[in-house]
Amino acid sequence: MKALALLVFFTTTLHASIESLGYKIQPGKLHQGGTLEALVVKTDLEKNVMEVLIKYDVVKKPMVPVSAELLKSSMTLELPLEFQDERGYLDLEISKVRDSEKATIHHAGRVTVGALKDVHHIRILNKRGKFECDLYYHPSVPELGWPQVRLLLNVAILKNYEMKADLK
Repeated sequence: MKALALLVFFTTTLHASIESLGYKIQPGKLHQGGTLEALVVKTDLEKNVMEVLIKYDVVKKPMVPVSAELLKSSMTLELPLEFQDERGYLDLEISKVRDSEKATIHHAGRVTVGALKDVHHIRILNKRGKFECDLYYHPSVPELGWPQVRLLLNVAILKNYEMKADLK
């Protein structure tokens, strides 16, 4: 019975840690809206990082000369494990910048997002220059704690194209 209880506990814990968050992409210059999903796909205890897959599917406006394939894609963010809760964000708030082999992570201060106050604003700059990502963290938000995600894409003809997504 004790073994069964432990199995249920670990299965529930594992499932909770890999559950995805769904976001609604707000309308923009070239798009009507869309969906975005954030999901922790890998945790590497050796490297002390977690990989977060961000998949987006943007619905473009009619008559916009952009291929639909460019507006449906994914990217992987590699974040320190401390970013699983507020500790990482508080440490980054003090140090202001954290560098990794794939990106530079900046703490851009605290902001208000909707009804949430004192939300950590984190800017991730991809070293290849393909995207920028702004994450907004608040401890009251489940899973990754991000009530809002903003992507700035630099692919093909989309230079500095911004998409903002709010948690559903």
